[in-house]
Amino acid sequence: MIRAIAVDIDGTLNDQNRVLCASAIEAIRSLKVPVVLTTGNTHCFTRTVSVLLGTPRIFIAENGGVVSHSENEMEILADPAVCQEAYRQLSLVFPLEVYNSFRYRFTDIALKRNFDILEASRYVKAHNLPVDILDTTYAVHIKDKRVDKGTGLQSVAKRMGIGPEEFAAVGDSISDIPMFKIAGFKASVNNADPDLKAISDYVAKASYGQGFAEIVNYMGERRML
Repeated sequence: MIRAIAVDIDGTLNDQNRVLCASAIEAIRSLKVPVVLTTGNTHCFTRTVSVLLGTPRIFIAENGGVVSHSENEMEILADPAVCQEAYRQLSLVFPLEVYNSFRYRFTDIALKRNFDILEASRYVKAHNLPVDILDTTYAVHIKDKRVDKGTGLQSVAKRMGIGPEEFAAVGDSISDIPMFKIAGFKASVNNADPDLKAISDYVAKASYGQGFAEIVNYMGERRML
């Protein structure tokens, strides 16, 4: 049985223009199990989305760098200093442009997708920088390599008193792979990255929020929830 659902936001509950899908909202509100939002976005953004959707203030932000356990408890799992130093070094070589949401971030750095991401990743590896360059298609993140959505899910699951294998994970991006690897059931929407689809137990026929609603229906029909 699935006791909770960990779900990405951008590209999974909303579309490429970040418009929330009505069927995804209805699917979330129909669930009897907790929904844990997991995203690369900021803590304040994720909290706002959780309020709008009616999900608990338990969520994972900044690709695992920040975890909210309740309205009054936030846990920082990443080291922002390593991201800042990596950004300093990379900006000497690449024309990096930071998103204006940087003032709301506690750990990682979100960049516009206007530089050679593959070459930047090679630079990071060649210089043994302790970060990952993560392209979520909405932004490029410089993040502490010790954390990801999987480590965030482990932290949340422990506090909730359930195992990661009792979670269903739903997403669309390679940033979701770490939580897929530890979840008991994993499903991707149809617009998902091929690498994520390859490790999914179920791939929706529909894309974006409609795909999420399809996944919830799929689990309900099989009495997984």
